[in-house]
Amino acid sequence: MSIAMKMKNDYLLIQEIKQKEITTPSGLIIPPPKHNRKARVIESGSDLVKPGDVILKNMGKGTMITLNDIEFETIHINQIFAIIEEDAKTAS
Repeated sequence: MSIAMKMKNDYLLIQEIKQKEITTPSGLIIPPPKHNRKARVIESGSDLVKPGDVILKNMGKGTMITLNDIEFETIHINQIFAIIEEDAKTAS
């Protein structure tokens, strides 16, 4: 994905990873979490995170923007909890 935007001052351009609800064998539906969400970093103004990293962030802390009809969010690096490392077996 090519985005013509350069982030500055430790800000990140991210895109949320949609999580599916889970249905147990007994039929119980478990919705995706409301607060902590996964997102993929598209552009980074920080040396700590790079484009392509998957992060865990709190919902509702950033600014929503639309570029080329695709929704993104900008957040400060202090608003992420973790960088999720995916090993080669689960990253398919």
